[in-house]
Amino acid sequence: MPSYRLYDPNGIEVTPRDLQNKSWWHHHGVDKENAFVNKYGDLLQVIINPLKESDPQVPDLYRLQFEKLAELKTQNCPFFQAQSRFNLDPQYTVVFNLKDELLYSSQYPEIDIYFWVDWHAVKFENRHSNITVNQMTGVWLISFSDLSLLCKEAPVHSYGQRRDDTRGNAKSSYVLNLLDPQFTQVA
Repeated sequence: MPSYRLYDPNGIEVTPRDLQNKSWWHHHGVDKENAFVNKYGDLLQVIINPLKESDPQVPDLYRLQFEKLAELKTQNCPFFQAQSRFNLDPQYTVVFNLKDELLYSSQYPEIDIYFWVDWHAVKFENRHSNITVNQMTGVWLISFSDLSLLCKEAPVHSYGQRRDDTRGNAKSSYVLNLLDPQFTQVA
């Protein structure tokens, strides 16, 4: 029995898949990348990175106009406890894994990052609180260099359920505010 419940805008309970099943989320991520390009590719002039055909570990996207790599970070569930833990509005809070910051610093320092927000869950309940956000969909863009600077000041959330993880999941994430001026809403 989970210690909390999530609900969609219609009041229907959202039951996320095993959040620690990295393999499932990796395959699901490929579907999300394709959906993102189908929905926003023309507007943002992005395609799936052609190198992904031979190496699925390379960055997700290629920005045609700038001839530059980009990464997609899909966020479907708000960090509902951002207010109580970090004094940040969960409506506009996203997370970015520490291990991704290290990877991009060493291998892709010129990359751009798209945060695709589509809140599937809008209500959180546990025995201590009920937290609601508004339904929200949008795309925010930030250069990795700007994101890296934000990360230096950002609070860090450690995932208690991943403390002893052996499946390669990120154990901690930076907690970021989309209202920070370094983020640009592009869709």
